[in-house]
Amino acid sequence: MNRKSTSRLWSWIALFGLLSTLVLAVGFGFGVADILSPASVPFTEMPSVQTPPVKETAQADEWLIATIGDSLTRGTGDGTGEGYVRRVVKMLDKVQDKPVTLLNNMAVNGMRADQLSERLNQESIGYVLKKANIVLLTIGGNDLFQSARSEQFGDQSLNQDTLLAKADQGVVHLKKVFAGIRKWNPDALIVYVGLYNPFTDLEEMREIGNNVVQKWNDAAFQMINKDKNMIMVPTFDLFQQNIGMYLSSDHFHPNGDGYQAIAERIVQSIR
Repeated sequence: MNRKSTSRLWSWIALFGLLSTLVLAVGFGFGVADILSPASVPFTEMPSVQTPPVKETAQADEWLIATIGDSLTRGTGDGTGEGYVRRVVKMLDKVQDKPVTLLNNMAVNGMRADQLSERLNQESIGYVLKKANIVLLTIGGNDLFQSARSEQFGDQSLNQDTLLAKADQGVVHLKKVFAGIRKWNPDALIVYVGLYNPFTDLEEMREIGNNVVQKWNDAAFQMINKDKNMIMVPTFDLFQQNIGMYLSSDHFHPNGDGYQAIAERIVQSIR
């Protein structure tokens, strides 16, 4: 190899070494920058700052409804089987310009607030709640009056002090219910249907029942009022003077007309 070829070879080696040094320096600089300020390095395929959530939530152009709670949400007492839930879905579908879908009715007959708060820990319940943008809920009637359906009203266990104590115990669990829903879905509109007194036409239970229901509803409203995306739909006034027209034969659950009245009020609140 002559001197001229040797000189050219060393020039290429020197140039390659310089380029390698530059590449290493740039890589080292990016590495330091990433340590000092994570996600600051401008890679073209760097993930977006606002990464999509793991769950797929309902979009603004549709109503996806999930329902939980007790037998009122199941529709017990309604001969048509629709209850207030399916009536709400049908009514919203008529008045809204976007599709309305009932994801699942997860209510259970006889459910109390303490039982519902435990049930909300189940992944299967959370899976449905995460997809909803409206959650309809009834709970509390069994906390207060479960024993009234199987015992004599004059029994000591059904006096006002006992029922007010039940209300105090139940609203503690009601707070956990609201928190449990929010754990799965921080954004959905939660619609809580307030309690009515199913015994308002019975002299021995009218005043007592009204007092305990009012106590429960007041406590529920205080909790709901702290969440801008939660509303309480009152039903007390609907049933107060219409017990004979709105209650089913079991003297506890609404009949079809009662559920229709509840559904209309819910739709008026959220449309």
